[in-house]
Amino acid sequence: MKTVPTFSRMMLAFMLGILMFTSCKKDNDTTPSPMADLATRIAGQYTYSELSYGGKTRPADQTDMKGSIVVTRKTATTVNMVLDFRIKSSGEEFLVLSADDVQVTETGGEVSFMYQGSKVGILKANKLTINGEDDANVPFGISATK
Repeated sequence: MKTVPTFSRMMLAFMLGILMFTSCKKDNDTTPSPMADLATRIAGQYTYSELSYGGKTRPADQTDMKGSIVVTRKTATTVNMVLDFRIKSSGEEFLVLSADDVQVTETGGEVSFMYQGSKVGILKANKLTINGEDDANVPFGISATK
């Protein structure tokens, strides 16, 4: 009876081991499934991307501001939000606040954010825009992207 040399058996075992480990797929996808509830799908950190003020829209890199919006799921239809926008050159607060129990609803691929009976924001694709008015009642919009 002919025997396979020890070295050949070890190489065969090694190759089978490599095949087994490399064929296993790791699931690193952290994207919520389409079946996840609305609050889960929109939760995350949004980074400041543009400012609309006085009828003009400027990208973030053309402003003296930095910031983010963090949206966390509370229930299937409510979220908590933390807004932290500051003046880059001075660190002074521009819009820093938190809001709990913000209602979210989706219509036609667009998500509306309602807080204390008022519509305060809208999410289209990955762009979240918060609308408000400054002390002189001039409307503004701060957009952030996920």
